[in-house]
Amino acid sequence: MDFDQFEEKEAVKKAALIEENGYKFYSIMTDRTEDPDTKAVFASLAADELKHKSVIENKFFEAAGLGEQITDEELALEDYLNKEDAGDIFTKRIDVEELIKILDHPRKALIVAFDTERYSVNLFEGLAKGAKTEEGRKMYQSIAEEEKAHVELIEALLKAAPPL
Repeated sequence: MDFDQFEEKEAVKKAALIEENGYKFYSIMTDRTEDPDTKAVFASLAADELKHKSVIENKFFEAAGLGEQITDEELALEDYLNKEDAGDIFTKRIDVEELIKILDHPRKALIVAFDTERYSVNLFEGLAKGAKTEEGRKMYQSIAEEEKAHVELIEALLKAAPPL
């Protein structure tokens, strides 16, 4: 698979960033969450994000002209180019530890997770629609479907979580 358009290369990098930041976020939330059901969901989400990142890196980084992993330089450039916004927070280099400091209630963490997972669904569905190959379309659609399952799981937790 060749990525001849800049937008396609950037989409691959953005997809990997979402998964990397999601993994960090869910891993930390797993460690900090006391409720066993919520802890199990966060652990499962962290494992899924790590799996998605690996698939993206292994299948598409070389074709997109990227290294084997996202480098600190790429993350710094991403941070410089995209200083402000919120719904797509996991597409940027963020300090996950700082984010978690302001999430002083489990419901707040679930809200952040819900919003970012919904954004991910839209992103991966868009990438699937714009994919130049059937392999790319299937991969992005598969990840979108998993992200939809995440949305449903988090939505159920939000309904059961105590109010702020």
